[in-house]
Amino acid sequence: MKRFVLIVMLVALASAPAFAQWRLDVGVDIPRGVGAMFEGNVEVPQETIDFFNNYFFPFPEAALHYQMDLGLIRAGVGVRAFTLILETAIWPNAFAEVILGPVAIEAQVGGGLFGLIGLYNSIQTGALFFPDLSAWVLLGKQKNFRLGIGAMGFYLPEVTTEGMGLAYYIGGKFAVVFD
Repeated sequence: MKRFVLIVMLVALASAPAFAQWRLDVGVDIPRGVGAMFEGNVEVPQETIDFFNNYFFPFPEAALHYQMDLGLIRAGVGVRAFTLILETAIWPNAFAEVILGPVAIEAQVGGGLFGLIGLYNSIQTGALFFPDLSAWVLLGKQKNFRLGIGAMGFYLPEVTTEGMGLAYYIGGKFAVVFD
């Protein structure tokens, strides 16, 4: 049985390049609120909502993934980055999305390694994870422009194992696939 599983895994890995492709996502996320989730309860202070209602604070984002298109589902691994003018944060990332006609539901998780590039350069390892769940409306002939909403978590188990920080956002991005 172990040999059979090993053979299936080797065949899957060897055939992956036949139906895999590179995907570049470039866009902007605009936070609408910041809060925390503890024991299943989400708390978003009204002050953060008021702040983001009064101030426009976009986060430019880019991601490069090696994705497999499995019809209804796309999945990939790569890197994701957010930039704030003079500093860029980058980390390894994995994603999976389900395409439901003109809508894509996307789940991402990244972390474990965290790099800063810009005025301050640093690479750190550790238990820092970024789960992200979002829904996008696919627009255009190629359906490569997206508008949507989502929530991104900030999980640092060294600080607490009972909860995590989160931000919810609206956004827009281009998802370009290179065959």
